Amino acid sequence: MKIIKGISSLIVAVLLSVSGVWANSNERGIDLYRAELYNAAKLFFLGQQNQPVREQAENYYYLGQIYSQLQQTDSAAYFYEKAIQTDPEYPFGYIGEGKTALMKGELKTAESLFKKATGLAKKNPSVQTTIAEVYIDANLKPQAEEALDKARKVNKKYPGIYVVEGDMLMKEGKTGEACARYENAIAFDKNDKIGYLKLARVYKNINTNEALRYLDELTAIDPEYIPAYAEIGDLYDMSSIDEANVNYTKALDAYEKFISIPGVPLLQHERYARLLYFTNQYEKSLQQIDLLLKENPNNQVMYRLKAYNNYKLGNNAVALAGIAEFLQNNPEDKHIYLDYITYGRILLKENQPENAIDVFLKAAALEPEKPEIYKELANTYELTNNYPEAVKQYEKYFTIEKTPVVFDYFYYGQANYSAASKYIDAEYLDATIDPEQKAMDDDIFKTYIEKGNEAFTEVINRSPESYIGYLWRARLNSFVDVKEQKAKGAAMQGAAKPYYEETLTVMLAANEDGKRNNEIIEAYRYLASYYLLLDDKINAGDYFKKILEVEPDNAVAKDALNQLKIKY
Repeated sequence: MKIIKGISSLIVAVLLSVSGVWANSNERGIDLYRAELYNAAKLFFLGQQNQPVREQAENYYYLGQIYSQLQQTDSAAYFYEKAIQTDPEYPFGYIGEGKTALMKGELKTAESLFKKATGLAKKNPSVQTTIAEVYIDANLKPQAEEALDKARKVNKKYPGIYVVEGDMLMKEGKTGEACARYENAIAFDKNDKIGYLKLARVYKNINTNEALRYLDELTAIDPEYIPAYAEIGDLYDMSSIDEANVNYTKALDAYEKFISIPGVPLLQHERYARLLYFTNQYEKSLQQIDLLLKENPNNQVMYRLKAYNNYKLGNNAVALAGIAEFLQNNPEDKHIYLDYITYGRILLKENQPENAIDVFLKAAALEPEKPEIYKELANTYELTNNYPEAVKQYEKYFTIEKTPVVFDYFYYGQANYSAASKYIDAEYLDATIDPEQKAMDDDIFKTYIEKGNEAFTEVINRSPESYIGYLWRARLNSFVDVKEQKAKGAAMQGAAKPYYEETLTVMLAANEDGKRNNEIIEAYRYLASYYLLLDDKINAGDYFKKILEVEPDNAVAKDALNQLKIKY
């Protein structure tokens, strides 16, 4: 826990009721300070003008606190002194000077200054809790506990006591006990904003839903409490939340409120730019990135995101140069798999599939359990006509992906179809092949047919009303017919016959406006050829006639019927 967390708006209200002289025009700055947003708080307090004496003293005190946290001790000492000069009756200026003395090892001087502060506000428990915070930061736990005991004697229900105790326990690694103290603070004051904020931060990496609950309660108390929106934005954007629960709209709303405050950390601006990217607001994300790079030209993460955005916008040449430069300028241990996924996709857009394969393989090496990488590899191998490797990549994908969709099986089936097609190619069938190699090739061919059949059957099972699985299973099995006929010089065995017949049943039942006519003709043509090769002219003729029913001017069907001397 940092040195002195200051006085929340709650404390200000308490002091108003106790002394009648505490003002609250500094409330927003105090909130920012207590939320550890020091630069934003500094800009707030430096921007305050024409304040009453007590408020001006408070302003100087918090500037001292901020500069102390920023390790600018001379500036801190200057503003503590200014607080005392502005209002010698303001106790916290003396606490600030006491902290400075304590940092120098001047314990007696610090104690004297703390005593002075106590004398100015004996009925104000926040004075003692603030002194306790100074002692905690200096690792003087007995003195801190003594100060807290004094605060309890003034008002044992004062929530600040429990917030400071919680901070002390957090520093000791006692998270559970610390949470109990923060809960105590809220129990004594339902509007204690810092209690809610600290609980949300504790639960942030433990129970995100619980953290969000506290933040929702906090923003209900104060809808303009900016520090809460930073936490809300982080939580809705955190990778630890299941993707289905990520609410980018809420995160964007929160960040937009937060980054509107001058001086907020650049990290929040970065997260805002990233959220804009994830919500497809690529132009707006680029604008935010350009602003960030003006502040920090060495922000490599933003160069990465800039390349991502340009890719999404179709600025492929710019994106390609950007991602290549990013990868070159950063060591490999800083690369992430998404860099290579994006790089590979850009290369595909630029018609460089061979280079894309190398890049996707690097992505797989970084994150071997990411199923989408293997789909990218399978698709890219298909673009290079390397269908056997495409089949392997799909199989890797299926071992990882828990919920493959129907088209995953369809594309896997097509990859097997394309891989098998080599073995019925005329050039292959006409070639003289070593018998041993031929036997191996036959086994490979059968394997692709089997895998393809399994894939297309799965498509049918998942989408029984769609023709697509039936048709491609029939097409795949027609390869068996071609191979058998060529190899044995025999009549077609009809391996695809039952599948084309089943395909026809499905297609004819759903052929509104003739949208399946081409595929129906394909099935009729196969069946006509099957019967023709069996010298069954009647059935062959019937199917050629069916072709003409669909396409009256089909020259192939007419020519076949003429040769068969069948009227039509």
